[in-house]
Amino acid sequence: MSSTIINLNYNCMQYDKIKKRPVQFQSITSLSVEDFNFLLPYFKAEWDEYNYCFTLKGKLRERLSYTRVDTIVPKIADKLMFLLIYLKTNPLQEHHAASFGITQPQANNLIHLLSGLLKKSLNRLGELPERNEYKIKHIVASFTNVLLDGVERPIQRPQASDLQKSCYSGKKTHNIKNNVLTTLGMRILWLSKTFNGSVHDKKICDSQPLHLPIGITLWQDTGFQGHDPEGVNIKMPTKKPKGKELSEEQKETNRSISSVRVKVEHAIGGAKICRIVKDRFRCHKFGFDDLVMELACGLHNLRITLNGNAIAI
Repeated sequence: MSSTIINLNYNCMQYDKIKKRPVQFQSITSLSVEDFNFLLPYFKAEWDEYNYCFTLKGKLRERLSYTRVDTIVPKIADKLMFLLIYLKTNPLQEHHAASFGITQPQANNLIHLLSGLLKKSLNRLGELPERNEYKIKHIVASFTNVLLDGVERPIQRPQASDLQKSCYSGKKTHNIKNNVLTTLGMRILWLSKTFNGSVHDKKICDSQPLHLPIGITLWQDTGFQGHDPEGVNIKMPTKKPKGKELSEEQKETNRSISSVRVKVEHAIGGAKICRIVKDRFRCHKFGFDDLVMELACGLHNLRITLNGNAIAI
């Protein structure tokens, strides 16, 4: 019997093994190995600070120790990879737990704990989008153009009848949605609160009115008709009149506007690399639907920063 001892963690997900296959690593985490290693020290600092005072279940430790090692996904690199894979691939928690050799309740607890620590890490790096509509005026002061658009995310059909009605988007599915404000360099500057799918994009702006600098140009689509902040230059396509056709000049203007507005679609697509904000959202924990969208935007901004693609226009 002693000669057939099996290492239970041999076939589990491990950073040290997968990093040797960089294409596969980026495919399952959304970050390259280099970007991951850049983020890791900031994540480790947040983990060490938390783990020094609290247990995995959030209880205050009676005895403090910096050398404490937990048995659930022990290595810090594996912890970060564990969370990034969950955000990128949106697996069933049972499947995700089995991949790391832990139970589903352990995986669930770890996901919610590490999500909060990743948010703090991205915030320390300055990559999270602003959530306060009053502060956005100072953030966009160095830009001459910003783009506004709405983002819909499918969710499971709510059981409560009132939620079914408020989340039904009219597109044969139930959604939640946010508004985002981006630069022409595809960096997400601002993310609204998360609203039910029946709320119109314009009403989100009414609920969280953006305070933009005078003279800035705001590019938006026809879903924001009536949204006209004071002192802001609005660029918006002309909507086709009912029963009539647009003139060739209007069509050409619409095409030129769309060629600029496609940048915000690329930014949204960058956030939706994390399939947890693209596929049908299954988690019912209060506030987690908003948190994962914030994390997806923060990870998108991190990739923009590290790859040198942010353009201040």
